[in-house]
Amino acid sequence: MLYHGFYVKITPLKNIQRERKDGSISDCNGFQIEIFSNQSEEVTVDVFTAAVGLEILKNSVCDAEQFAMDVIESEEKEYLRLIDEYILENS
Repeated sequence: MLYHGFYVKITPLKNIQRERKDGSISDCNGFQIEIFSNQSEEVTVDVFTAAVGLEILKNSVCDAEQFAMDVIESEEKEYLRLIDEYILENS
């Protein structure tokens, strides 16, 4: 998926661990979301998970895509700064 110039890879994931309010650990289904600066996936900008019932409502790619878009919109300036930093370090 391409969004705001970033390439997004979404992979189903099981056993995402999240801490409950009582301090216990819960295993959830969900997705791993990877954000790349280009289609060749050579520069990773961010990697995070989306657990069903916490970050996303349903175990659906559509929910994971919407969550990824929301994260990109909120972190876009930081992502661009990281890419610029990477380019400077590797030129």
